[in-house]
Amino acid sequence: MRRLWLSVCGVALAAILTAGAAGDAHALFGRSKCDPTDNDRAEASRVLRGVKQRLDVMEANIVEALRLTTGQVSGYIAQNAKTTTQALDAQTQLIAQIAREVEETRSVREHRPAETACDTITGLSGLGDSRRASEAAGKEAERVEGGRVMGDRGAVSEVGGANNDARFEAVLSQYCHAGRGGQSEQVCTASEELHGADLRPGNLLETRTFSTREELETAVEVSRNLAAPVVFGQLPFVTAETEQEKVRVLYARSLDARTALSADFMSHARSLRYPGAALGGWVAQLVPGEAGRAGEGLSRYELLEILASRRFEDPNWFVGLQGMSEANLLRELVTLQAIGLMLAWEGYRLSERRGAIDATSLSVALERARGSLF
Repeated sequence: MRRLWLSVCGVALAAILTAGAAGDAHALFGRSKCDPTDNDRAEASRVLRGVKQRLDVMEANIVEALRLTTGQVSGYIAQNAKTTTQALDAQTQLIAQIAREVEETRSVREHRPAETACDTITGLSGLGDSRRASEAAGKEAERVEGGRVMGDRGAVSEVGGANNDARFEAVLSQYCHAGRGGQSEQVCTASEELHGADLRPGNLLETRTFSTREELETAVEVSRNLAAPVVFGQLPFVTAETEQEKVRVLYARSLDARTALSADFMSHARSLRYPGAALGGWVAQLVPGEAGRAGEGLSRYELLEILASRRFEDPNWFVGLQGMSEANLLRELVTLQAIGLMLAWEGYRLSERRGAIDATSLSVALERARGSLF
């Protein structure tokens, strides 16, 4: 702008100088060129000074106006920048909050167990109680059956039906029906439903939990019929005077130990089926067709069977797998592995007993072979 005004001033000055050079001072200033007082140069300088002053004022006004305008524009820009920054900050905070909520939701979902896991944990909570009940029942069965086989009068007198006479009466009154057995009605007085129940292995091996006293007694009779049906009297030690008589006593005692080993295998199977955990309501909800089990106890055998087998009969379990997160699938796999380890341990305990029975069978065969040599 300053350069523009300087150009204007230059044009005006050139015009004045040109007019002076042509001698037309009178036309410009109203005086005769012959006027001795004519001072064209001074007058031109005065005019130029006035014009310059006005230009300076105008330039100053223009610069001030531009300055004010620039300040307002800068203010507007700064205000807009502040508003934009605040908006960006708010947007950043919102994005951060959304990210936090997404992460928290993901973390909660990953750490939340699946519904099937909750059902499984409920059953697993009863395994400790059922194990302790099973161990107590196993020790008691071993004491009674071992005492019965070896002629322990204390053990025999504590348990009804432990000796031969009592067992015979139990068969007639509980497991022999006259019409189905072809026996006398005065002798066989059992109900028709229980006829031969002491002869069916399923009443022991297929029973998951002894829910009634009748089921337990029937399983005991099945066990005795299979392992130790008859109690033999003990040879009196005082009569063993000769070497041959001592050998007979030792052989008789060996036979009692082997019979007790066979009975122990059956006692262990029974002990696993003793009720030890009040989870009837849980099994009624988890296993189809068990609605009437509410309030009943469960054995360790049945708990392991449900956790390792029967709960997978429900198609909802497989449907639930489809909606599980990766973490819940890993939890389910670890749970299944833990249950598998429990079953493997139970299998190991049974394999020890089977190994003992096999070793005993080998020993009996060797004794027979040795006896044939003499």
